[in-house]
Amino acid sequence: MTSIEISKNVRRPLSLKIFGIAVILLVLMICVTVISSFSLRQVEGLVSNLSRYYIEIEQKTSEVHVHGLNERILLERMVLDHPQISFAEAQQAVAEQRRKIADCSQPEMRKASAEIRKIFTVREDRNLLRYELTRLCAGEKLQRVEQLVGEALALEEYNSDVGKVKLLAGLLQEINYIKAARLKQHSAFEQYLKELKSDKPVSLDAVREKFEENRLDVSRKVAGITRLINEGTRTSIQNAFVLVQRAQWFGWGITLTACVIGLLLAAYISRNLVRPVRDLLTGTEQVEQGNLDVRINVTTSDEIEQLGEHFNHMVGELRQKAVIKEMFGKYVDPQVVEGLLARNSVSDSGERRVMTVFFSDIEGFTSFGESMTPGALVRLLNHYLTSVTEPIRASQGIIDKYVGDAVMAFWGPPFVQGGNPAVLACHAALMQQDRVAALQKDLPDIMGIKIGLPILRVRMGLTTGDVTVGSIGPEDARSYTVIGDTVNLASRLEGANKFYKTRIIIDDQTQGMAKDEIETRELDFLRVVGKQQAVRVYELLGRKGQIHETLVQLRDQFEMALALYRQKKWDEAFAGFKYCLEIDPNDGPSKVFIERIDDFRSRPPGDDWDGTWSSLTK
Repeated sequence: MTSIEISKNVRRPLSLKIFGIAVILLVLMICVTVISSFSLRQVEGLVSNLSRYYIEIEQKTSEVHVHGLNERILLERMVLDHPQISFAEAQQAVAEQRRKIADCSQPEMRKASAEIRKIFTVREDRNLLRYELTRLCAGEKLQRVEQLVGEALALEEYNSDVGKVKLLAGLLQEINYIKAARLKQHSAFEQYLKELKSDKPVSLDAVREKFEENRLDVSRKVAGITRLINEGTRTSIQNAFVLVQRAQWFGWGITLTACVIGLLLAAYISRNLVRPVRDLLTGTEQVEQGNLDVRINVTTSDEIEQLGEHFNHMVGELRQKAVIKEMFGKYVDPQVVEGLLARNSVSDSGERRVMTVFFSDIEGFTSFGESMTPGALVRLLNHYLTSVTEPIRASQGIIDKYVGDAVMAFWGPPFVQGGNPAVLACHAALMQQDRVAALQKDLPDIMGIKIGLPILRVRMGLTTGDVTVGSIGPEDARSYTVIGDTVNLASRLEGANKFYKTRIIIDDQTQGMAKDEIETRELDFLRVVGKQQAVRVYELLGRKGQIHETLVQLRDQFEMALALYRQKKWDEAFAGFKYCLEIDPNDGPSKVFIERIDDFRSRPPGDDWDGTWSSLTK
């Protein structure tokens, strides 16, 4: 059958739909990222300003406060121990040490103090030098604070914020006040040194009081700066918290929006993508169950719609094949028709394969067929062939041909899937005998008479071996069949039933392959017409473990008598077969061997006789 290619323009392909969904979600993710990054930069700017300006300003002013306390302690020491060097000398020495250190950090100041200790051995002088070093570093730190405030005021983000400008202006004012107070404090200290030189202790208390008053003013101003810094820090933290909270709310808003859009997209996908796929799956299940009238209607304008069209086309082809199979299955075995349609299991050329071949024939059909009308004969034959065909097909067998009442069938690859061809053929033969027995009971209804009914006795032969299988015949009238010695032997064994008065005879190959599933008794070592080599043949009695005890006893006794027969012990063998007739007076094989023994007594076989019996008829 020529396949039809379906071509349909896809207006909205799946790739575009999926890409569109991905773009929407990506845009939402980018929005969240951009807003979060912007808020993060703002928070980062606030934190950076805190660490760069406020924290350092607070740190420097706190150090100035600590330096003021150190200056107070050094003043008390110098009250007790008067320095010998002048203040100018101390300033010059400290300026030289300051140039040697990098900055006024605590480690560098300790380094400078260590150098002073080495150079100036007099403790009273060292106190004055340490005081001057502390004062000089405190001044530098105040200058650094003033520089930081100036840098902050120069920033655009601070200029645009009135609150921050006011805060920084207040800081600058406090710093200027601290500088003025420290200048007064230093002047009082210089006055103090002069008083020490003039040795007028009456004025020392006034100088100390003035010094302490200035120091306390500096401490209060430092505390004010700390308070302003804390206020600015708190305001910046609150602003940062607001920015973070705003970013969180925006993120949640975008997330909820994405969820809503995702749900809408999921509903869209379910309606436009999942439902057509589910319909295709349901249609496939219907086809699998044998319903070839199913048709899928998909209108998604994408590849799924194309898939639906291809599915409908495939089902249409299957429907046509089913019609062909049903039509030709009445004339050719349906499995052969199916293989021809599939063109993957049936070969046009001949192949060598191991098959089990079956032949059957109704005993005396020609004689009682002459006494029937044509209509009655056809009616009987159709019922009979239907009864024996069903077991063959049910066991994966292939009907090769019908010749009148005769049936030829075979079992083997590729039609037998996962089974033993010999076992399937033997079971099918036993089922056919049961069907024939049931048909015998129904003959009055089929024929419309009760007297003069034919007795249906069916003979069957089965063999297993190499056959040539393929489509044989002229180009316009071929038949898928098997040929070879195995086929001829099956036909001869079917005919041998007439001689042995049996119903089913199988060869040794079939018996060897199926012995675990069937009950048999060995009949003879038989040479059929057309073959030089003798074949060991068996009678098929039934399924394994399902024959009557009497039949088991008959078989065992027959096989013992057969062994004596092959040893030319005619009297013992004769007695054995006679005993078999006592078990079953109608046992045909026992009667055959009794007659044969009588003949051998008068005309004994030669010394080279191996128990073979040559059949003279087909």
